[in-house]
Amino acid sequence: MLDLVARPTYIPRMIRTSIFRALGAMVGLGAALAAGCGPYSFSGSTLPGHIKTVGIPLFENRTDRGDLPTKLAELLVEGFLDDNKLRVQPAEGADSVIEGAIVEYQRVPYTFDASEQVETYRIEIALEVRFVDVKKNAVIWEEQRLAQWDTYNFAGVGGQAPETEEQGIDRVLAKLANDILNRTVQGW
Repeated sequence: MLDLVARPTYIPRMIRTSIFRALGAMVGLGAALAAGCGPYSFSGSTLPGHIKTVGIPLFENRTDRGDLPTKLAELLVEGFLDDNKLRVQPAEGADSVIEGAIVEYQRVPYTFDASEQVETYRIEIALEVRFVDVKKNAVIWEEQRLAQWDTYNFAGVGGQAPETEEQGIDRVLAKLANDILNRTVQGW
């Protein structure tokens, strides 16, 4: 006759002990890993905990382009607002500030057509920039030369509409603002 009543399966004592030890070790390892990761965050931010706000004054301008400081400041403010890790406020009351100077602006011919007329220009902008912890009066990071470049299609090459110098400048400044934002909130 078939026995249809379920009975507990007998597990030898040695196997039971091994299973409980393995489970205990896994729980202990998990707890140790969790405790070790306690002070860290998965946000990727390396900001000191006391820094909650950032001020973004206009950069000093050492070029002949008067519009660069305002455009850069606007892009930085927009980037920090979108990122939402630091609240933007006037530099006078902020926990930290991003300050610096626009030290170089170059626009040089980059490509030419068959009759040696300029098709594209290359724009390069370089900054001196630093991120300062105002509360501790300490520089968190500093770059003596942070530079980016891009080209703009001056002559409408390849069926594309011609671009203005301002469009090229805007792309370069956007790259610089992104570099500053990433370096500030992510540490690289």
